[in-house]
Amino acid sequence: MEGNRDMNLSSILERAPSPILRAASVRVSRRVSAAPERIFDAWLQAAEARTFLFAGRSRIGETVHSEIDARVGGRFAIVRRWDAEEVEYSGEYLEIDRPQRVVFSLFVEKYAQRDDRVIVELAPLANQSLLVLTHELSLPDPAERSRIGCEWAIALDRLEERVVNPASWPAPRPSFSPRQLPVEFQTYGNTPD
Repeated sequence: MEGNRDMNLSSILERAPSPILRAASVRVSRRVSAAPERIFDAWLQAAEARTFLFAGRSRIGETVHSEIDARVGGRFAIVRRWDAEEVEYSGEYLEIDRPQRVVFSLFVEKYAQRDDRVIVELAPLANQSLLVLTHELSLPDPAERSRIGCEWAIALDRLEERVVNPASWPAPRPSFSPRQLPVEFQTYGNTPD
């Protein structure tokens, strides 16, 4: 602690991206007809996040596994199955400032995405919220940036549907995998330390 100033992990973390990542990023924004708190919470609750995060282009794919430890330093993993292939999306929460900002690392082995960083920022806007998502990429390829931008746009469309009209979404279905417990035994949301 310096003087009387409180220090926390998010004040220590570097907010500026590395020069490599700064040159390769994707930014997608949306006006969403929901309060920032409602949108923010959907990002950090596994039962909701599994309905829109990394859902894919034309098909959602079955969510095989999802877990979120929603705290700075906590990890997340969402595994989706398309046909016979499973893809795992995982990362660590670097900053959580409810309801304005969440920052997490992102690792996707299948696409060789390593050391990516995703920043989600929310601001109230009349009876809506402005959501700005910035994905700082480890892949400088323009085709990959385009693919990732399209996939985030689809994810944000699904997020908006989820938070604006939650009754239209079916309840998550139980699914089993050799490396997964039945849904009723999984931990969703925050876990005690």
